[in-house]
Amino acid sequence: MTELLTYPNGAAPAAPPAMAAAAPPAARDFSRKRKRLDFTVDGETFEAASAIPAEIYAEFVTSYSSVADDGSTKDIYQAMSGALEIVLLPDSFQRFQGRLKDRAHPIDLDQMTDVILWLMEEYGARPTQPSQPSSDGPASPEPGTSSTENTQPEASTSETSQPTAS
Repeated sequence: MTELLTYPNGAAPAAPPAMAAAAPPAARDFSRKRKRLDFTVDGETFEAASAIPAEIYAEFVTSYSSVADDGSTKDIYQAMSGALEIVLLPDSFQRFQGRLKDRAHPIDLDQMTDVILWLMEEYGARPTQPSQPSSDGPASPEPGTSSTENTQPEASTSETSQPTAS
């Protein structure tokens, strides 16, 4: 018995369907919806980057907080200006910087500080100085004792309510 060596009409049978590639499991999406960071100083609007890369963020926070309390006003100004240059969009930084020298429509040092502190808050910067220590509360009771032992319920200071006829 001879097997058929050629297929009729020269057509080979269809190959079995290939296994469909399995879809990868849903990937965790770390994307963020970014909001515009616009602010206004005396009627002029400026725009900061909606987010800053981690390395630049570290520069931003460090540049502002690195000036010691005993730093000169010029050192403080330069640190603040450097911080703003890092985060403001180029056009906004140029206009902001121009206003820092404009005697007719100035941005003063207090306004500049307010802008930087607001931006730090928007970018999620933690306070640059530690918070004041808080009390640990009263000492713990002796081991094995209840913290509610020997406490008397407080007496009510309100008068007893009387039912009313309805």
